[in-house]
Amino acid sequence: MKMYDIHSHLGKTSSGEENTAAQLVSSLNQYGVTKVGISSLSGSVSRLQNELVHNAMLEFPGTVMGYAFINPKSLTRSEEIKECLGEWNMDGVKFMPWKHGYYAENCPQIGDMLKEIEPYGVHIQIHVGTNPLCTPFPWIDYAKAFPKIRFLFTHMGCREFGYTTVEAIKDIPNIWVETSCQYEREVLLKAAKELGSKRICFGSDWPYKPTDVEIKKVQLLGFSESELEDVYYKNAEYLWTRKKG
Repeated sequence: MKMYDIHSHLGKTSSGEENTAAQLVSSLNQYGVTKVGISSLSGSVSRLQNELVHNAMLEFPGTVMGYAFINPKSLTRSEEIKECLGEWNMDGVKFMPWKHGYYAENCPQIGDMLKEIEPYGVHIQIHVGTNPLCTPFPWIDYAKAFPKIRFLFTHMGCREFGYTTVEAIKDIPNIWVETSCQYEREVLLKAAKELGSKRICFGSDWPYKPTDVEIKKVQLLGFSESELEDVYYKNAEYLWTRKKG
C-alpha cells in the first residue's frame, strides 16, 4: 500500500541537529513512504526557511511537497504568499503560533492572510497542541469563516487537546486531522469513529517521532483496507491538489 507523509520537517531540529532533504527522503523510504510534505521551522527568517523547502522540492520533484511557513505579523507576508504559492508553486501554508509568538484569536492579520491564500486553492496546516498558544478553538472559527479553505490540524490536538479537538471539529467538514504525536489510543479511536477515514491523514513528524510507530498505530484503529488507503495516502493526495473555485 502506498504511504504519503503529510507532515514532516526539514532544517535544524529543536536540539540543533542538522538534516538534509536526502536524509529525509532516504529515511522515510526505508518504511515505504514515497511522498512527504515538509515545512521548515528552524531559524527566524521565513524567507530562508521557505527557500530551504523550495530547494528540497526542486531536488526531489514529485516526492517532496512543500509548505510555506509565514508569520502573520510579518510586514512582508503578502509578498511571501505570492512568492511561495505563486512563483514556487508550494503545496500549502503552515501556521505555528508557538514559533512565531502570537495568539491566533488576537491576530487579525490571519484573516487577511487567509483571504490572500484562498484563491490559490491550497490547504493550510496548523500546529495544534503542546503550547498555550496552540489551542484549536480560534482555528475552528477561521475554518467556519473560510469554508472553501481546507484546514489540517496536525498532531490531532496532541496531548493537551486530543479529545477536545475531535469533539469540536466532528461537524466541520473542512477540517482534517493528522496522526503524528497522538499516542493516546482512546483519542485515536474516537477520531476513527467520529471523523472516519476520509478526514484523517497519516504523518510522521520526521525527524522528531519514530516513523515505524507512527505507521503501525494507524493499523490498530480498526480500519478496513480501503479506509487505510484513505488515511495513508488518498487524503494527502486530495489535500495536495489545488482546489479552485
